[in-house]
Amino acid sequence: MTKNIIVTDANGDIIGTTFPKRAKGLIKSGRASFVDEGTIRMSAGKAPPEHKSIISEETQSMIYITFKGDEWIRRNTDISFMTGLDGSLSETLMLGSWNSGETVAISRPYMLTPNTSYSYVFWLNGGENESANEVCNFKIAFFNDWENCNVYRLNRGYIKPLLHQKGWELYEIPFTTPNIEGDVSVTFSFTAAKAPMAVMPAREPAAYSDMKDEPDEFAAYRPQRHNIVFQDGWPSITQYGGDKYSTEAIRKKVAKESVKEGFRKEFPFNVEEFNEKFNKEFNEKFNKEFNEKFNKKFNKNFHFSFSSDGDNDDEDELAEELEELQDEISDMLDDIEGMVDDAADDLEAARDDLEDIKSDEDFDASGFQAEIDTFANELKAIDTDIDGYTEAIDDFRKDLKALDEQMVNGQPKTVREALNELHSKVSSFSDTVSTLEDRVSDLAGDISDLN
Repeated sequence: MTKNIIVTDANGDIIGTTFPKRAKGLIKSGRASFVDEGTIRMSAGKAPPEHKSIISEETQSMIYITFKGDEWIRRNTDISFMTGLDGSLSETLMLGSWNSGETVAISRPYMLTPNTSYSYVFWLNGGENESANEVCNFKIAFFNDWENCNVYRLNRGYIKPLLHQKGWELYEIPFTTPNIEGDVSVTFSFTAAKAPMAVMPAREPAAYSDMKDEPDEFAAYRPQRHNIVFQDGWPSITQYGGDKYSTEAIRKKVAKESVKEGFRKEFPFNVEEFNEKFNKEFNEKFNKEFNEKFNKKFNKNFHFSFSSDGDNDDEDELAEELEELQDEISDMLDDIEGMVDDAADDLEAARDDLEDIKSDEDFDASGFQAEIDTFANELKAIDTDIDGYTEAIDDFRKDLKALDEQMVNGQPKTVREALNELHSKVSSFSDTVSTLEDRVSDLAGDISDLN
């Protein structure tokens, strides 16, 4: 149970908080009276010892005000019950939509002590869209002066949340009441536009000290934060935007990047480095050969040529050798691509078999749920690997094309070294891909054993 009942003295000044049960006891004994559902006022001279002891402690530190649905004016907004972070039903303020119209929720006025520090605490969900042009604000107005109110932007990290939990963010908004005579009328509001948002009650931040922070692991890949209007917090892979921002789509993207990076580390080939090295070696050798031949022929009345018929024959043989090597690498890549395509077809057949088995009326799926989950995960893993292999093939073809372009104006012997190196990498890659067929075959057999 939480101390969520505000206690004031006979003059209406806040002197602390207490438990709901304790508040009822004070009312019953005649020592206090209800001001509203969340506030009691002590009778003159009858402040309980427990509040006398906390006056100096709490008024000198922070006094927390928590969101309560029944304290908000219900106009163009919804107060709905939904499962809270602790598993129990909780009143939740729902406002805003994906259109451009602003929705405003306003609280009842709170009569607070002047020149006193308070904090308004709440859990927030949603309030951001794909275009980053949404409105998601919290406002505090003194004496209903909305033209000069305090505005707090709750989107795009302008105010850092204290905690992330299951897609919700915990916010603490501190403020100090004006130093005037008498009570201060304070009103709160939330404003939303172009994105739905939800607000849920929160306890004092210290109550969550043992709770682990769980931010979205893929936040860097998404233009907006979690929103409960979607089942998974974000559009599913079949919804608009879900092909890029759903958890499933991002997991595939991350897996592809990982596979691709792994191939690059295992089979490194840097075209820019090759070009730099090639141009340097070509220029050095050309200048050396030119100078040697020029000096030699210069002594013979300037009658010289850069190559003999024998040299041309050697160059023709080398060019033919390089063409054959290119063709061989290209054929290897075609074969690898064929293996990947065959594996993809077999994988799709295995996936269909699993669905057929699950839909069979005589099949008890509940008795094999662990195996079914394992097969589903392996199907996804292989599917991701296939995507990675396909991109790796494309990269190898680009490397081969780059070398082909270098052959036209380049130094054949240097290109030959690079082609031999690429040939070795593609050969190793072929061995890696060949194991894919075994994985698919084993998986298909295991799925068939379910029947």
